[in-house]
Amino acid sequence: MFARQGRLRIAVLLFGVWGTARADTAAQVYESMNLEPAQVLSGSVLTARVVPGEPKQVVAVVTYMTGKKDKAVAVNVRFEIFTSSAETLTSIYSRDLGAENGGYVGQGEIEIVDLDGDGVAEIVVTYDNFVDSLIDERLGTVLTYGSGGFRAIWNGAVKYDATRAARTVPADRRDRYKREVDITETLRTQGESLVMKKTVIAVAGERLQEPKVILETYPLRPETD
Repeated sequence: MFARQGRLRIAVLLFGVWGTARADTAAQVYESMNLEPAQVLSGSVLTARVVPGEPKQVVAVVTYMTGKKDKAVAVNVRFEIFTSSAETLTSIYSRDLGAENGGYVGQGEIEIVDLDGDGVAEIVVTYDNFVDSLIDERLGTVLTYGSGGFRAIWNGAVKYDATRAARTVPADRRDRYKREVDITETLRTQGESLVMKKTVIAVAGERLQEPKVILETYPLRPETD
């Protein structure tokens, strides 16, 4: 969910910050989450420096079948950060996104990038929200590490289309839009702000003649830093 103009710079910022985890690390993650490999629908496992210091951490998001018959909770998405020592993973931060959303989640993904150039990466976690079958929605959160630990500096929809939900959504909220991190504009703030690029395609059920682009700005550093 990164704006197109920033992709080359992203590659530069990512170098030395994160790398793809080995297959055995992914297996360790599943074991640490008490999951059998057969349960896993998709998983992203990366090694990244998301906490200040020399060793990198293991960052994972896993979408899996719970074995429950209730369709609301038949699939779950969990996000977790581990420290790694020898053959042992120790969890230092975790989120059960299905529990937070009240179920109806799927297809978790993570993206990692150093948004302020301090050598410690921020984490973008996204997942599908199926609470309303007529709304195409993908939720996201941006996490950073500060003196108080990990903290969400942004939460919201990275994709939203309610133009088909005539029965469940009021007319003035039947919008369609997408959001992505604008890397170029974020870097220009020199660590002060997170800039999100929101592209509005339809408003109140009516498609715009041309998409409207809005830049949204949020504090990048936790207030406790």
